[in-house]
Order: sequence, then C-alpha cells, then structure tokens
Amino acid sequence: MTTARLLGYWREELPELDPRRTVSAEQAAAYEQLRERGRRWPDARAFVDPTWRDDERSIVVEYLRVGSLVVQYWGLSPCRFCGRHNGSAELSDGVFCWPEGLAHYVESHEVRLPEEFVESVVSACATRGRLPAPAFDHLGQRERVWPGAEFEALLWVPDPPVDEQGPDLERDPTWWLHEAALIEGPRDRELT
Repeated sequence: MTTARLLGYWREELPELDPRRTVSAEQAAAYEQLRERGRRWPDARAFVDPTWRDDERSIVVEYLRVGSLVVQYWGLSPCRFCGRHNGSAELSDGVFCWPEGLAHYVESHEVRLPEEFVESVVSACATRGRLPAPAFDHLGQRERVWPGAEFEALLWVPDPPVDEQGPDLERDPTWWLHEAALIEGPRDRELT
C-alpha cells in the first residue's frame, strides 16, 4: 500500500462556541474536537524564511501547482496570513500530499518547506524539465479541466488490484481511497 506524507497543513484557531447558541451536548463535543484538531497543526508563521533562494523557491511553487488531484472538498480554505481564498483541493505526487493553497504560502509568504521535500522536488524537476501549470479561477480554485488527458503519464495513479476476487472498484471506492492515502489510518502523520 502506498502512503503519502502530509505537508503544509497549518494551525487553525476556531472561535469558542457561542454560549447563546442552543446545541446538543454531542454537537458541542464535536465542535470542541474540531477546535482541538485545528490547534494540533503547526503555525505557518514559524516556517517563514526570507533568505530562501528565489530560484529554488520558484521550482517548488511550480511543482506544488502541478500535483495530482487527490480529492476536492466543498469549502474554501483561507490563507493563514492574508485571508484570501486558497483553494479546496488536496494534491499529491505519490510521496507527499498537500493542500492546493500550499504554493501560495511558499510564493507569497516565503514559507519554507522541509529540506527533504525541497531536495526531492529539485531532483525531480532536473530530470523531467518544466511542466505546464494549471489555470485557477477567481476564487483560487484549480480549473476542473486540469490536468487533462495529455498529462496522464505525468500523474501518479495507483494500479488497481489484479485479484479478480477483489473489490468491485466501481461500487466500492475504499481501495482507491486507501491507495491515495485519503483514509486517515494509513497516512503518515508526521507534521512539517
């Protein structure tokens, strides 16, 4: 099974539940769990590095933008620095998994990513050359036509099981979710 390491997920401080709202004890507990989960992520401001070389940072930004789409969420994520809409997708290269807006943090706010990731990106780009970049709409979301069939060979896609007695992949997407590291259990939970 392939697992992807999470990269670029940041702390989110949700407000306390308004005491004037009438909610059940279960709803209040669920909201508190959400608040606690948001506080467990690292603070993006701790990774700002204005000394990071522009040429290397540009390569990383380009690489982050052309990741393979893993999942598209309904809500937009706000930038933790400037508040702009920062996309709603999760992208991957088959080794790392990151939110769509991570390129914005690197490009606009000089957030430096772990050296292991940077070295992997620079090495991959040196052997593969420049890749076409996707288009983004006015909300900062990736256009739905990206990546398009012409880029299929560049994207990581898990191979379906060869066992004929395996799951019906048309009706049960669980196997694909595991392979794309979407289910929380198989994900590597090291934070950057």
